[in-house]
Amino acid sequence: MNGVVDTHVHVFTGIFGKWVPNLSRGPFSKVFAEEPIQNLKRQARNWTKPVSGSIHHVQTLLRYLPQSVRVQLDPLAGTVPLPRLLIESTPLDLKEAMLEAQVDYAWLIAHPPFISNETVMELCADNSNWIPIVNIHKKTPKPGQALRRYAEKGARALKIHAAADGEGPDSPRYRALIRAASDLGLPVILHTGCMNCRPFCQDPSQGLAERFSKWYETYSKTQFILAHMNFHDPNTALDLCEEFPNLWVDTSWQPTEIIGEAVRRMGADRVLFGSDWPFVGNNMMVGRKRVQDGVESGLLNVEQAKLILGENAMKLLGMSINAD
Repeated sequence: MNGVVDTHVHVFTGIFGKWVPNLSRGPFSKVFAEEPIQNLKRQARNWTKPVSGSIHHVQTLLRYLPQSVRVQLDPLAGTVPLPRLLIESTPLDLKEAMLEAQVDYAWLIAHPPFISNETVMELCADNSNWIPIVNIHKKTPKPGQALRRYAEKGARALKIHAAADGEGPDSPRYRALIRAASDLGLPVILHTGCMNCRPFCQDPSQGLAERFSKWYETYSKTQFILAHMNFHDPNTALDLCEEFPNLWVDTSWQPTEIIGEAVRRMGADRVLFGSDWPFVGNNMMVGRKRVQDGVESGLLNVEQAKLILGENAMKLLGMSINAD
């Protein structure tokens, strides 16, 4: 399998999921036809690339600010990218982003209530290069059983976003989910990092990777992916990866030098390419360039880059599939 795999992707049907309708569907379809809208969106994406590029660059520098300052800036950083979702967020936008960035496969992650598990499962059923990842909403009764049902339908991993849920590692709901994931052999993607972006995160501190150390030890056969590499504090994520061999990291929101440091400290076998598309915009291209910059600067070799960009992801899921 030589394809490129983005292991951290979201998508919104319509424009902002269920809150803003897709006007190219239904009674407005003759006025708001899909192709003219897509053409306008493509132009807008090109016009805004310098802006999104600047935001990506600034984001990697925020970690060097004092915590007191960062707490004030994080909410702004969380809201500035939202208008971009008007021009890059739908399933069709995802297909175009993957084509532009030469990404062959995407792990499509649900995020109820913005994007439901059912929608993700349906989209992936219609797109063989998209792999469904479910996120069991906190109001779901019998969460462990719900996860098993989704796994029977083809879900390949579980996403837990404790910061958004406002729950900690001792949550009975989480314990039920982790037990089920462990029994099913599903990897668990953990949102990690403390981003003070209320109201999107009910308790930002619950995202700290170190809070879940008991899980890593107790469920040593379960593979945990520390999404975003603990964001502002990647060194803590790498400390944990050195301690626990069942931990992986993805590269989303991390600069080239941190990707290189991850490979130096834990090897390339547990590092996954992830973009967190579509937030901020142009994420896939930016993320791929950061890996390529690692090769060109000597921080990574070609074989390590291949592992990060796709081979590790398919090995983790025990899959060998061909791009369409």
